[in-house]
Amino acid sequence: MARFLQLVGLTVAGLLATAPAAAQGTCVDDPARAHELRVLDEIQISELMDRFEVVAAPPRLHHMLASLVAASPRLRQGPVVHLLAYEDVDLNAYAADHGMVILTSAMWSAKEALSDDELAAVMAHELAHIEGHDSLVEACTHLQRLGQPAMRFEDARDRMALEMFNPRSALAREARQQLHAQEHSADLRAIELLRTVGRNPQAMVSVLAKIHGTEPSALNLLMGTTHPELRVRLEKAQAAVNAVTEARPLHSAK
Repeated sequence: MARFLQLVGLTVAGLLATAPAAAQGTCVDDPARAHELRVLDEIQISELMDRFEVVAAPPRLHHMLASLVAASPRLRQGPVVHLLAYEDVDLNAYAADHGMVILTSAMWSAKEALSDDELAAVMAHELAHIEGHDSLVEACTHLQRLGQPAMRFEDARDRMALEMFNPRSALAREARQQLHAQEHSADLRAIELLRTVGRNPQAMVSVLAKIHGTEPSALNLLMGTTHPELRVRLEKAQAAVNAVTEARPLHSAK
């Protein structure tokens, strides 16, 4: 599960504290910068849909998404969130800041047999990225790290992609740390959203293990993974589940 912008690299409160302050100022608040990112995201989405067959997600997933959006005051204010799906055998999900959740068809396949609560957990995680404008925060932080506030996002992304191949790069290390913090934050926010709509928050832990419980690719070993180490991620998610369950015991799940 990832922000959509990470595809080109081949690849919420706590989140904002992790990003450099400069990335939270003019750049993040600039509508022109948000539009610039949206254009890049839409290009990537178009390219993805050219490569894969677009499919209709089951109606129940649209209902799940709507209930999760309704549980978030920030998302109720906009943007309108749409669900898009494409045919693929791999479990994956992405989000774009302007209001797009993208799933692969494997998510609801009989072979993978994800429960409805686990599917809701995946979408809640992606919605957490949209809530926090995580891709925009990340893109603006790249400009701050590079010392190039006027640089185009596309150029900054290309520069950072090269940095990710350098195991000694301090810029790459900082970028990975930010991505890891965003993933942890999205996990925790997803657990809150699941709880709010009456779904079992434990589904966040189980679906993370199913989606990310495979060996890292050779490319990720070279570049350094953009996601946290799975054991640590599961531990943090489980601790959050335990905390919300103790505070409000679950009587029923949808």
